[in-house]
Amino acid sequence: MLTRAAKINAVERTPILFPDPTVPVVAYTRRIGPVGRFHVHTDEDWELCYVASGVADYRLGTEEFQLHAGDLLVIGPDDPHVCLGWRGERFVAIFRRTLLRETGLAVRCGRAVGLEVAGVRVPSRTQVVPWRRTAVEYLLDRLQQESFGGQRAKLSMCAALLAQLLLELARSESERHRTPDVSADSSAKKLIERLGATVREALSHPWTLAELVKRSGYSSTQLSVLFRRATGLSPFQWISQERVHRACQLLAHADTTVMQIADEVGFGTRSQFHRVFRRVTGTTPERYRSALRHETQP
Repeated sequence: MLTRAAKINAVERTPILFPDPTVPVVAYTRRIGPVGRFHVHTDEDWELCYVASGVADYRLGTEEFQLHAGDLLVIGPDDPHVCLGWRGERFVAIFRRTLLRETGLAVRCGRAVGLEVAGVRVPSRTQVVPWRRTAVEYLLDRLQQESFGGQRAKLSMCAALLAQLLLELARSESERHRTPDVSADSSAKKLIERLGATVREALSHPWTLAELVKRSGYSSTQLSVLFRRATGLSPFQWISQERVHRACQLLAHADTTVMQIADEVGFGTRSQFHRVFRRVTGTTPERYRSALRHETQP
């Protein structure tokens, strides 16, 4: 009868082709599903596992551990692993190293260096800083839409999305090390979370600092400090970013006009919408939608 170590060694000697080697990227998200089997990838395949909500139990090599909301697991080639079960929402993105050549981003990945993006090493287990999670989850969701089914015509969009995702993870890692800990006052943390949820539910509302201050019970200075510690942004920078992320979702899935979308997410004028959208995404709403529709054509 094989020992535990012998079983692991046996798995390491027989890596499986996952995903299909002819498809360089695949992404998916699931709330429920069957538990996988203990396996490794080929020498080209890398896997990112991100927990958006709930918990996920993993086994990596001989170690078993639990990931919580915001946690990221980077799995390299020849790393035996399996998800033992989860509750909540879990994103998985598997990509071949060759796809990174199309991104134009300085990325190194290998057994010796791990995953390194723009000179920043993303460790095998880390936590995405709170103010980067919305962007990371949005990019994983978009990557899932573009890669589903292995449609090779969408590879240019997948490469661009993967590059942006990896850059967000590198930025998160840099900011995680240099950002001071959030105040230990748990009530303050919960307050910011509640305010954020309230704002997301009513992005079209013309939020003012006075209204946020009134809802929080803090002074404007105190609220700004707490918000920056929790999100890395001022209250209005954070609101603008959330509005743009919501606009991206509507541009991808809704048939309404750009101006209607601007109104729906809370931008008062077309020029303001374009200015903020370009600052956050690097392009205009029209070009963003045009690129999406071009890539989704058969």
